Amino acid sequence: MGAFDGAFDTLRGDQVSSGFWGEHTSTIDWCENNYAHTPYIAETVNTLTNLPSILLGLYGFYAVVKNGLPTRFAFCYLGLSLIGIGSFGFHMSLRWEWQLMDELPMIYVVSYAAFLILETSPGLKLRYGVLGPGIMVLWDVFVTTSYIYLPNPVYHQIAFAIILITTTARTAYLAFKLPPNHPSKVKIGKTMAWGVVTFAVGFAIWNVDNLFCPQLRMIREHVGPLGVFVEGHAYWHLMTGYGSFLIFTASILLHLCIKVSPDAYTFDEKAFFPVVYPLHSIDRKKVKENGHSR
Repeated sequence: MGAFDGAFDTLRGDQVSSGFWGEHTSTIDWCENNYAHTPYIAETVNTLTNLPSILLGLYGFYAVVKNGLPTRFAFCYLGLSLIGIGSFGFHMSLRWEWQLMDELPMIYVVSYAAFLILETSPGLKLRYGVLGPGIMVLWDVFVTTSYIYLPNPVYHQIAFAIILITTTARTAYLAFKLPPNHPSKVKIGKTMAWGVVTFAVGFAIWNVDNLFCPQLRMIREHVGPLGVFVEGHAYWHLMTGYGSFLIFTASILLHLCIKVSPDAYTFDEKAFFPVVYPLHSIDRKKVKENGHSR
């Protein structure tokens, strides 16, 4: 890390700064006490709460393949799994290289979602040819390179927030333009709203964890094993993983309504883990016959 070696040591406070995976080189250490449960995992609760996101991403990928949706949507869900794997390694080891595997895929996945939501011309062919993917890749390369040379967590959060807010605003605009009172519009709106609210509440709980860390540590010591239920960053993992899954599902249906037809696909908005599927098998067949599986 060069000039930044030791620059963020004060963030660790009285935390243990080394363990089974060696010296902690990450720029962030969280409120959970290090190695409180096992000598092999720095932050046990923060590590294990990434498993649902990994599994949700794999489930979404399976649903895309099973239901015959264009393959491009499978990468959204796989991206969720990739973020979960990176975060798992980061909290397990508190190593800088694993921190990158957690934070950079967040940029990649949301920029990919932004690329998809900008492709709004009829049909599933790429509207801008290679230009759209090229701009996305250039943005990802820029953020990756600059973050490696300027490893400040605030910089990453700002870059992530810019692309996330832009994508969310664009998605809301496109959803508003769907035919009035169409069932898909209601489904997309409710599911997207639940996803955003879940994401936001998780973010708020995480910040409570940051602001009141000393008090929360005292509570954890007092309640013993039940202290796992007041690990705020763990709720961030669970809620953003689920919120992202809902947002991806709503965005996929929105995309297909615009690119194919508002009447060709749907999902069960009452399901806890909704996935998009064709209303009729003939719709799936048409997509494949027209070469729109990508």
